[in-house]
Amino acid sequence: MSNLVQHLDITAHPRLEQSLGYQGDSRWVAWHWEPEIQQLMYSDGKNFGTGKNMAWQIFLQHRLVNPSIKDYQLVESDRNWLLLDRQSRNIYVGEGKTVQSLLEQPESLALLACLDGNNNPIKETAESVQQTLGKFRTSDTFRHLTNFVPLGIAVGLIVALGAGTKLWVVPTVQQQLAEKIPVSPVSPDANCGIGSSNDFSAYVAFSTGDTELHVIGVYEAGTDNSSGNHPPGTIDVRVERQNKRIVLALSAYEPVRWNIIAEPGAEIEKIIVNGYYEQTISGVGGIPIEQYTYNGNGSYLGNFTYQWGSPSESINTPSLVDVLEQLNNTNITSFQGCYRGTSFSIK
Repeated sequence: MSNLVQHLDITAHPRLEQSLGYQGDSRWVAWHWEPEIQQLMYSDGKNFGTGKNMAWQIFLQHRLVNPSIKDYQLVESDRNWLLLDRQSRNIYVGEGKTVQSLLEQPESLALLACLDGNNNPIKETAESVQQTLGKFRTSDTFRHLTNFVPLGIAVGLIVALGAGTKLWVVPTVQQQLAEKIPVSPVSPDANCGIGSSNDFSAYVAFSTGDTELHVIGVYEAGTDNSSGNHPPGTIDVRVERQNKRIVLALSAYEPVRWNIIAEPGAEIEKIIVNGYYEQTISGVGGIPIEQYTYNGNGSYLGNFTYQWGSPSESINTPSLVDVLEQLNNTNITSFQGCYRGTSFSIK
């Protein structure tokens, strides 16, 4: 067991991760509560999104679970995260920064699994030695070496080198844990703004490229839309993210005035607008704007999604995210949305 995280005396149910809203395929996944937006979030080191609040509350308050986790304040604080090994079904708890760092370092998680008995290090070392010897015996170096060094000593040297390599794992992990964790572009307090529908949904995939695709989706920006009456509402989008070229995609069914607030240093490469009714952009100039609105030019890119992972309203309507990724030849970096929104930010 590691001192960085604590192994809880709980074995996870086979469908725990699905119940908590995780649909990915990574071996390790963690959940934590964001108190500022009252939302369960998950992370697997690559993807970041919203989980199922009610399932989280039920799980933590269960009589078989609560005694093990009650001291970690997982219900009301984001200090500690719950970590699941989906292969062994072991559950751990640790400070958020530590768990996030572990998720981004596969070798550290492999070491954690090894320390907790999920792997067989002796068998793995033996197999590694056999493979190394197999390659070594066929080399010219081996043929020359056997003229001077007994085979038993040579094997001992190889095993020692292997063991020495293992000893370097712990300081390497400690160094990596000290590295800065990538900043999420989705702000915990950007929960659709004042007057929103309070159903904030988000997804984050940490990117390594120079260009990022950020998508914001709502159904409407105001409450006064009705049959035959579609006045535009206003949504403020503050872009603070630095050192990345940003493709900003904005989508709404009802008419929206998108007011872009670009902080100094933020580089918006272009803005893409998807809507059924007219969408307008204000606050910035000199940035290419691509308009796709049904009432404007008779076409739109895809469904008007405002909840991550929600099914399309029509099987004949293409997924907005898929179309945007193909159009820009890049994967999505973040999604934020809610039924009714008034402000968002990209950190």
